[in-house]
Amino acid sequence: MTFVGLANILERIIETLKDRIEVSYLFLKPVSKKEAPDYLDIIERPMDLSTIREKVRKMEYKSREQFRHDVWQITYNAHKYNDGRNPGIPPLADQLLELCDYMLVENDESLTEAEAGIESADF
Repeated sequence: MTFVGLANILERIIETLKDRIEVSYLFLKPVSKKEAPDYLDIIERPMDLSTIREKVRKMEYKSREQFRHDVWQITYNAHKYNDGRNPGIPPLADQLLELCDYMLVENDESLTEAEAGIESADF
């Protein structure tokens, strides 16, 4: 198992996150200028689930940590932009990250196998 194996697992996790629409609906696509004109003035590294899915499909992730960092980035951005402004949004981002962490634990065995395949392929 190599990049493809890892990508398949991460793709399933992304699908699960997207399927939890009551949590993920705000994070499916990049924030538009129309929705938040000053967003890019405040947020240095925009991230959303469709961008993560693209990165999964291009096999840009070599580990679950890289993947998790991008999901964490969504949460970080949601707090940075919305704290004191839209108090309902950060808790949704927190739930998204919690669900991601849960899914990473659930898939630990196959992720470990896939990551080991990538590490050995690097040499």
